[in-house]
Amino acid sequence: MAITVNNQFTGIDFRYIKDTGLTGATARDNAAGTSGKLYAIYVDNTAGSASTAYLKLYDTVAAVTNGTTVPDFEFKIAASARQAFIFPEGLTFSNGLGYSASQGAGTTKGSNLAAAIADLLFVFK
Repeated sequence: MAITVNNQFTGIDFRYIKDTGLTGATARDNAAGTSGKLYAIYVDNTAGSASTAYLKLYDTVAAVTNGTTVPDFEFKIAASARQAFIFPEGLTFSNGLGYSASQGAGTTKGSNLAAAIADLLFVFK
């Protein structure tokens, strides 16, 4: 697992957050380190995962418990696929951006993913 945050404070004022090993075993808390808006998500779920995944986003700086904490946003990720989600107006995170993934929707944790999501990229400002 590796999480990378790249702050682009130049003419292009955004940051991207890249996670290369999300299995759902551990939720990610306050990944952006600040409040802001989420403009895009890119998910590469082609790493041999034959299961549908659910990416869950939380507007909190507090610790997230996968399977207990109610997600603010949730995205169904097709098995063995790459997907992009674009939000032209942005999704507002007043507190911070936390996220997790599992095979269960909503607050149902379900199982951890059989194979990690190969690449998960957020565009955040």
